[in-house]
Amino acid sequence: MDRQFLMEIMEINEKLAEAQSEAAMKETESIVRAKQKELTDSVSRAFEQDDLEKAKEILTKMRYFSNIEEKIKLKKIPL
Repeated sequence: MDRQFLMEIMEINEKLAEAQSEAAMKETESIVRAKQKELTDSVSRAFEQDDLEKAKEILTKMRYFSNIEEKIKLKKIPL
């Protein structure tokens, strides 16, 4: 993983951890959904071009965002 991507993931995770309001959670969720959409489009293009290495890299990034989505869902569930 490239350093810039990992920094982005860390920042989003920090933002989620610090989110105390519904609005802050929705903002983080919106960012993650936009990134997932962008990555979905990119992986589709990679598969269309038979660039399997690029597709693999993008799918790995998507897994990071999927993990954040799970954290958001868990945080929304009241204990």
